Amino acid sequence: MVFHDQIADSLAAQREQAFDVAVVDITMPVMTGLELIRELTKINPGTLAIILTGATDIATAAAAINESTVFRFYTKPSPAEVLAAGIEMALQEKEARAAKANSSVEAALGVATLNRLPTGVVVVDAETKVVFTNKQGAEFLAARDGLSIGPTGQCRTNKPKETAELARLVKIAIDGGESAVPHALSVSREDSDRSLSVVVAPLPASGLGSRVAVLLVSAPERQKLPSAETVSRLFDLTDAEARLAVALGEGHRIEDAADLMGITVSSARTYLKRIFSKTDVTRQAELVRLLLAAPVLLDLTPSRN
Repeated sequence: MVFHDQIADSLAAQREQAFDVAVVDITMPVMTGLELIRELTKINPGTLAIILTGATDIATAAAAINESTVFRFYTKPSPAEVLAAGIEMALQEKEARAAKANSSVEAALGVATLNRLPTGVVVVDAETKVVFTNKQGAEFLAARDGLSIGPTGQCRTNKPKETAELARLVKIAIDGGESAVPHALSVSREDSDRSLSVVVAPLPASGLGSRVAVLLVSAPERQKLPSAETVSRLFDLTDAEARLAVALGEGHRIEDAADLMGITVSSARTYLKRIFSKTDVTRQAELVRLLLAAPVLLDLTPSRN
């Protein structure tokens, strides 16, 4: 029989090192087995329960099976080998639930990470049907300026010839598997003279329901430079030097950059010499390449109305 001190001991043990599986009798003098399970799962929701019942308790136990923490119930007396098999199955179920939870977390983290990238990511199947996009990829498709989604879900371009080439490159990527070489495609746009750059590459088949390829999409006007604060930290520049470096990276002439910063051209040239020395470059073009190679994440802070 289970008394007050035994229940207290069970709860204390649960707090110290949570049970993976708890086996309880549904009928006890101080509290029912279901009540004890509820107390145990308040401490650790991951504990699974196996409940032993008498013939008169079957209806109550059957109702309790709908509770997520109640894994099985067995009528008394239950042979030791049957109970042992039930415990083993409960342990396997717990591992399966943990793996599923971890997979969900990993998937959520993966999407959140992709949404912070300035590059559009569009995943397509063998028929070029879109099966996934990150935030930037969705924006490229929604804009319908170069890439779009057709009536049947296929990713397509504005020109039939380029759409056919995209399909060909996707087929190469999927048929070649992980050993396939990525291919590049320039996609024409109606609203700009500057094309979209699309790289088509295979994705590993592991864990995916079908063979897919990834399209990495970028546009010149969406090319992001790191913030002045990031540049300052990466290259040990002062705030003024970092702001000048970013202005030059954005394509401003040094005279225009000086004007934007409210400093003299002479001061800007002095800053530039210091920037060259600290970044170990000798030309402005090298500085721009260096800045473009720096990691960039999009700011996803919600806008305030």
